[in-house]
Amino acid sequence: MSSGYTTRFAEVLLPLPVSGTFTYRIPQELNNQVSEGMRVVVQFGRRKFYTGLVRRIHEQPPAVLAVKYVLAVIDPVPVVNEKQFALWEWMASYYLCTPGEVMNAALPSAYKLASESRVVLDPDYVHDSETLNDREFQIVEALELRKILTLTDISRIIGIAKIIPIIKTMIEKGIVRLEEEITERYKPRSEIFVRLTDALHNEVAMNAAMDKLNKKAFRQLQVLMAYISLSRCFSEKVAEVSRTELLKTAKSTSAQLDGLVKKGILELYERNISRLTHAEALTAPGDIVLSAAQQTAYEAVSGHLSAGTTCLLKGVTSSGKTEIYIRLISETIKAGRQVLFLLPEIALTTQIIQRLEKYFGAAVGVYHSRYNESERVEIWNKANRPLAGQAEEQPYQIILGARSALFLPFTDLGLIIVDEEHDTSYKQNEPPPRYNARDAAVVLGNIHKAPVLLGSATPSLESFYNAKQQKYALVELDERYGGIQMPEVRITDIREAEKLRQMKSHFSEPLLNAIGRSLDAGEQVILFQNRRGFSLRLECDTCHHTPQCINCDVTLIYHKQINLLKCHYCGYSAPVPPKCPECSSPAIKMKGFGTEKVEEELAVHFPHAVIGRMDLDTTRTKYAYQKIIGEFETGKIDILVGTQMVSKGLDFDKVSLVGVLYADGLLSYPDFRANERSFQMLAQVSGRAGRKNRRGLVILQANNARHPLLKMVVENDYVGMYESQLSDRYSFRYPPYYRLIEISLLHKDYTVLNKAAEVLASSLRPVFGKMLLGPEYPMVARVRNQYIKNIMLKTGKGKEAAQLKFQAMKIIEKFRELPDYKSVKIQLNVDPM
Repeated sequence: MSSGYTTRFAEVLLPLPVSGTFTYRIPQELNNQVSEGMRVVVQFGRRKFYTGLVRRIHEQPPAVLAVKYVLAVIDPVPVVNEKQFALWEWMASYYLCTPGEVMNAALPSAYKLASESRVVLDPDYVHDSETLNDREFQIVEALELRKILTLTDISRIIGIAKIIPIIKTMIEKGIVRLEEEITERYKPRSEIFVRLTDALHNEVAMNAAMDKLNKKAFRQLQVLMAYISLSRCFSEKVAEVSRTELLKTAKSTSAQLDGLVKKGILELYERNISRLTHAEALTAPGDIVLSAAQQTAYEAVSGHLSAGTTCLLKGVTSSGKTEIYIRLISETIKAGRQVLFLLPEIALTTQIIQRLEKYFGAAVGVYHSRYNESERVEIWNKANRPLAGQAEEQPYQIILGARSALFLPFTDLGLIIVDEEHDTSYKQNEPPPRYNARDAAVVLGNIHKAPVLLGSATPSLESFYNAKQQKYALVELDERYGGIQMPEVRITDIREAEKLRQMKSHFSEPLLNAIGRSLDAGEQVILFQNRRGFSLRLECDTCHHTPQCINCDVTLIYHKQINLLKCHYCGYSAPVPPKCPECSSPAIKMKGFGTEKVEEELAVHFPHAVIGRMDLDTTRTKYAYQKIIGEFETGKIDILVGTQMVSKGLDFDKVSLVGVLYADGLLSYPDFRANERSFQMLAQVSGRAGRKNRRGLVILQANNARHPLLKMVVENDYVGMYESQLSDRYSFRYPPYYRLIEISLLHKDYTVLNKAAEVLASSLRPVFGKMLLGPEYPMVARVRNQYIKNIMLKTGKGKEAAQLKFQAMKIIEKFRELPDYKSVKIQLNVDPM
């Protein structure tokens, strides 16, 4: 203590489902290297090492006597800032999870290290047996033979259970290291570049070198000439030339280049490069010409955002909301602030990226789950100005992404846009945190003091209700850009058509005729069926047996392309049986239909049309969305068959017809949001028709053609749908008037599950009374061999909801301590969708 050294402690957040932070002591040699928001390596438990985040540094010793040390600091600057921590803590509190679970979801996987402790020799260690004690010598000798040892291995080799102090001493001596320090998963990509040596930067020296090469090494002269051409080395702006590019252009081998290096004419140098591609801006946002309606909406939105009010822009499909977004983005980045643009689906990013890059070029970064882990780290770093500065790169001014983009380390957000804000894809269901990115974006905006703009043609009832209650500002854009009419919507009664034998498989005559007319006119068609696969099920015509998943309580769906029956919940697959496994009858028939079957049957009716399909099965690879959308945009595909992916904000110039094969399919779903979602999906997919040239046509095939909701879709009556649903929601105590918390209990033994659900429900009922529903089995009562039972809690809003949440959590914590039910898994879902 006489040296003036102050003992400091770090509160470390770990990516685990445990509450709070853990206290670690900072070693003296790391005292000046640790800051809040940095990643550190710590030991948790006896054999595990984790990457933790330093949440707070203090000098208050903990009550426990034995405090473990921070073993290593990974980052030179913080990778997480205080505003991110604030969002994580709100998310953990509101969505009833732990900050560690939020951290696990937020950080790119390449930023997380977790394994059983593995020890390797330090690469800089020089073997000196005289400085080692007996146990250290045994460990070093074993590592020289086997290279990597786990703590279990080392414990067995030296015959001691408690080996952590020995390993820690060896780390401090520089003998061994944690493997994670050496094999951190993110490594910057580097490339070798070529440049002239300093001696060749004057014309006289260059001419002399070229004369000499011309006489003795003509192939080397060709390489040098190629370099001069590529680099423009005698111009004001010299371009960088990579080794690969030079050899390709010169059609040469590395031997000629090596010869120029040996002669002191060229030199090689290595530099880190980005894995990401960037476009150049082609035009200025000021070149956008807004219609009178767009200009009025833009001025109203801009005024509300300037006042710091969250704004809902309700604009019909093809009204030009994106042009308004671009104008607002331009204003924000001119002020030197960042923009977050959220989209519900990766599919949508392809078109929006192209439109934003047209105006903003390399200022646009894209972040979503289809990027590999190293690409995601690069985008993470470039969203954070201090981190981007470390890499000597310009930070992104605009980040475009799906819901996970919320977690990026923004330093100065000036605007958040949530497009298609009604979409259920904004809700994360598994794993925790089960957050809604739209609601979290509003909180993030408050943290950054950045205005938030929500946009949709069919807003969620909750957002529209908030606007009507003046919690949000409301701006409406009710006309399509260029005066284009809304599409004509016709309903075809397929029940009646079947009676009259006018159905050809799953297509009505009006739909087939309309497809034919569109193709003859050189136009495109979108067909919507919200089920993937070929057939929804196989069924024995004799005993009506249907093949079931062995792990889940669902029927298996037939996929013709792979000729297998598949479960869409757990991925289980089985071959197609040649006969019924129950009664041995060969009379097995296919029932129902998915996108794969629609695609095949269309080819029979329209053999000369090019048919594409966009669903989960065809878009699993990184660039699959891009390929399908690009081919449809350029006219290479005539008919696009798809699931809900085709309903979300895509813009195609030549689409004149949209067909929905089973329009009332969602209406029978047992969910209080079924009517709202059906309206949104049908209105959105209808909006793809007639977007540029002329009025489009939408044909809805329905079993119940007289359903009131379908009439609202025909009339584009969003307000009528909103008011009818609001009345029901109030009567039955559902959102937006009340909040919901869904408690799911899971166990492999349904008898244990039933008892556990009743015990927990009995404990909660005195607090919630009639505001507790269940316990009940959901529609799919078993998934991945786990039986499920749900309890639904309803609460009011504000302080009452927070208090009831607190009481519910106390009861659940006590339940978890009951020995009979410790094996029962509990999942909490706040605001389930």
